[in-house]
Amino acid sequence: MTNPKKNRKVFNIILAIVLAVGVWLYVINVENPTGTVPIRDIPVSLVGEDSLAERGLMVTDQSRDSVNLKLSGRRKTLMKLNRKNLTLELDVSTITSEGEHTISCRASFPNNIGTDNVSVSDWEDLRVTVTVEKQETKEIPVRGEFIGTEAENCLAGAVSTDPETITLTGPAEALDGVSYALATIGGKEVSDTITETASVVLMGPGSKPASRKNITLDQETVDVTVPVRQVVALPLTVTLTGGDTTSAADVTVDISPKNLTVVKEAGADLPQSISLGEIDLSNVLADTSYALPIHLPDGVVAWGQEVRFATVSLSFDKVKARQLETKQITFTNVPEGWKASLVNATLSVWVRGDPEQVEHLSADQIQVTVDLSKAATEDELQRAAAKVSLKEGAGEKVSILGNHYSVAFYLSKS
Repeated sequence: MTNPKKNRKVFNIILAIVLAVGVWLYVINVENPTGTVPIRDIPVSLVGEDSLAERGLMVTDQSRDSVNLKLSGRRKTLMKLNRKNLTLELDVSTITSEGEHTISCRASFPNNIGTDNVSVSDWEDLRVTVTVEKQETKEIPVRGEFIGTEAENCLAGAVSTDPETITLTGPAEALDGVSYALATIGGKEVSDTITETASVVLMGPGSKPASRKNITLDQETVDVTVPVRQVVALPLTVTLTGGDTTSAADVTVDISPKNLTVVKEAGADLPQSISLGEIDLSNVLADTSYALPIHLPDGVVAWGQEVRFATVSLSFDKVKARQLETKQITFTNVPEGWKASLVNATLSVWVRGDPEQVEHLSADQIQVTVDLSKAATEDELQRAAAKVSLKEGAGEKVSILGNHYSVAFYLSKS
C-alpha cells in the first residue's frame, strides 16, 4: 500500500524544480540581466610577423600563449561564448626595434554577437609581452645517412642529397648552435640504388640534435639517394724479381689495403687480381716499404672512396744482409799510356743470403772490376761503373745487392 505523505513529498520536490527552471528561463529570456563570466585559456595568435620580418626582426618569446578573461554583458549573450569561438590576436607589425614590447591583444567575438553587448572586465588581462630579436639567415650542409643493410655482395656508396644545403632563419644565438642537417633513409637487404624523401634533423656540435626553437627552414625535407651496386673485392698483388739467391719465398710481403672493391657490371669479366707492378729485390737492401700507385685495368671501376696508392712492406726475416768493405778492385781496358788511381781504396758492397754463409763471407771474396774503355784521357776526377761479383767458393746462397756501384778515379800519364 502506497504512502500518501511520501507521494506528496516527491510531487512537491518535482514541482519546486519545475518552478525554479521556469523562473530561470523567464529571467534569462525575458529579463536578461547583466553578469560576468570567466573564460580560461584562450589562445593568443601572433599576426603581423611578415611586417616584422621585412625589418629584419622576429619574435623569439612571449610572456603568455593564452590568457584568462572576465567578460561582462547580458547573461543570454555570455552563454554563447567559450574559448573556441573567441579569438585573441597580438599584432606585432608596428614593432620597429629589438627588445621587450608589451602589447594588448585584440579580441574578436562571433559574428552573431555584437561588441557593444560584451566587454572585457579587466583590460590588463589582454596585455602580453613579446621579446623581439634580430633575424638572421644561415646556410648549412645536408648530410645523408644510410641506416639499412645491403644484400649479399652489395655495398652502399656515398650518400647524396638534393639539395646539398638548406637555409635557416632565426636569431643569431640559436643559429650558432646548428652545424648541419641530417637526413636518414633505411631499408633491409637493399640490392639496388634507392632514392627517398626524408625529413631533416638539425644537428649541433658533437653530432647531437640541436634545438629548433625560433628556427625556421626553407624546406623541411630533402631527397636522399643511396647508390647500391654489386661489388667484388679483388686482391692487390706485387711481383718480386731479380733476387738471385734471395727469392720471393724468403720475403714476407704485406700489402695495405689487401683488396680493392670494384663494381661488377652485368656480364663483365673481371681479373683475378690487380697488379701493383714489380719490385727488383736486388735493389732492396733491408726491410722497407713502398707506396705504389694503383692502376685499374680497362673496364674496371673502383667502388666507394677512391684509393690511389697501396703500401707494400717487405720484411727479409729469412735471410741476412751485410755490408763489406772490399779492396779487390781491378781496372780493365786502361787507355794506353795512362795509369789509373783510385780516389778511395775500398768500395762498400751489400750482400744478402743464407745467414750462416753471409756471416762467414769475407771482403776478399768480393771482386770489383772497373772498365775504363770509355774513360776520358785527361788528368781529372772521373767516375765509372763497377761490376761487382763473388769469387768462386764464396757461397751458393749469397748474392750481391744492387747493380749501381761505381768508383772515382784519376788518370795520369804512365
